[in-house]
Amino acid sequence: MRVLFVTHTLDMSGANRSMLQLIKELRANYGVEPYVVMPRIKMDTDCTLITECQANNIPHLVHKMTHFKRHEACGMVERLYFIVVHLLSTLHLLWKLRKESFDLVHSNASVTDVGAYISRWKHIPHVWHLREFGKEDFGLVSCLGERYERWVYGKCEQFIAISNVIKNAFCRVVERQRMTVVYNGILPPKDGMDATHDENRGVVNITMVGRVEANKNQMEALEALRILKERGVTNVRLHVIGRVKEEAYQQRLEAFVKKHALQEMVCFMGVRQDVPLLNKDMDIGLMLSTSEAFGRVTIEFQLQNVAVIATNAGANAELIEDGQTGLLYTLGHPEELAQCLQRLIENRSDMLRMAAEGKRHAQEYFSSERNSREVYAVYQTVMQKKR
Repeated sequence: MRVLFVTHTLDMSGANRSMLQLIKELRANYGVEPYVVMPRIKMDTDCTLITECQANNIPHLVHKMTHFKRHEACGMVERLYFIVVHLLSTLHLLWKLRKESFDLVHSNASVTDVGAYISRWKHIPHVWHLREFGKEDFGLVSCLGERYERWVYGKCEQFIAISNVIKNAFCRVVERQRMTVVYNGILPPKDGMDATHDENRGVVNITMVGRVEANKNQMEALEALRILKERGVTNVRLHVIGRVKEEAYQQRLEAFVKKHALQEMVCFMGVRQDVPLLNKDMDIGLMLSTSEAFGRVTIEFQLQNVAVIATNAGANAELIEDGQTGLLYTLGHPEELAQCLQRLIENRSDMLRMAAEGKRHAQEYFSSERNSREVYAVYQTVMQKKR
């Protein structure tokens, strides 16, 4: 089976990392021959989907693409401009692919629709991976309106939602029976990479991994630290790891740290390529996003034996059993977060138990092998229906 994967970015963020691992698994275990189409975008990093495809011998094509979802609705003139540019770009892509044959198209994100046109043009099935809310997490809306969104999604045989909350969110534009929930699969870390929870450090290390932007909610972590400090709990250190997406938000975070004298409790580490190694020294991982579609970082924490505290928003409640495999608190209530942190800081046995249970749960339900098996089952279903 030859599958054309269409993705929306070159950034090796969660969506592309998940797709890359899925491609590797499908190729190794089911003989799927991948071919990846990706957009031509300027990147300020040497690690992109292009370099990853080259390193893994995955055939690929870089093409200037337009996305039908943007940060704000378009006016009439902007819509007309988009339609013309989008039409020309899509026709050019179809021409580039004219000599290629595929059995199936797999779109990797909800924001780009060229996979729908390729599948219709080549008369092959289309599987569309829904990996983000769109509006709730990235502020994206269809620039051609909801009617177009319904129409273009209607050209797809089957959708894969990465969580039940994503499935429920898309029910407004996609029939429920055309959506299958398949949780992302995460590769376990190498042996010896488990968090050590070294009691001799004298400090409890907390980590947040992800872009520094408002919807990742680093501010709520700082507010919880302020509360802990007021209670006399200062033997903690928060490590904020990730690319700064919103400079103004980063400045707000830094100003908050300075105002409340949290410099000894907070460390902004920027982008790091050695996160698994850093996690060995972490005790607690925070997932505080306001609307997380899945929570890849949550599973990565759990697989490294790091105890997780998360908001009750998005898919977090699907990944964490409160009090067993981690702790959940109410989004927007930093005092609850502070209470959860204090519970684990002062009750080491509780922290170790939840870390161990979280690891067991993640290994059982969120393996890359299970993910590829369930995705391949979707492929087989749509291929059989097409015959």
